[in-house]
Amino acid sequence: MNNFNSLRKNLNHCIKILNNSRSLFVENPNTDFIRNRKLDFSTVINNIICLEAGSLKDELLKLNDYSIDTPTASAFVQARNKIKIDAFKSLFDNFNKKTSKLKTYKGYRLLAVDGSDGARIKSVPDKWKN
Repeated sequence: MNNFNSLRKNLNHCIKILNNSRSLFVENPNTDFIRNRKLDFSTVINNIICLEAGSLKDELLKLNDYSIDTPTASAFVQARNKIKIDAFKSLFDNFNKKTSKLKTYKGYRLLAVDGSDGARIKSVPDKWKN
């Protein structure tokens, strides 16, 4: 049962677990993400994962359904800088543990493929495989 909805549910669950222990993954645990804000820890993590190739301002507007209450790019960058890279490593590891083995393509699990023009799936050299 590894369809889109179950993968999204697993990812959201992993982000919720990460949020519950966010003090381990922020620069200043006593001050970062302790107050209710538009850009709380979970929202910033979700937004970073969902960003595409547009300008940060445009991407934030799109992620917030073009709401007038969309946080500024500056506010987002400041919130993003509070999060340690270890948060994303932990999220990646936890998500991979929660998803079951999928069919593989040349020995690798594929969860998404870039569908833009010119995108191709290329094989990975054997020396990069585990």
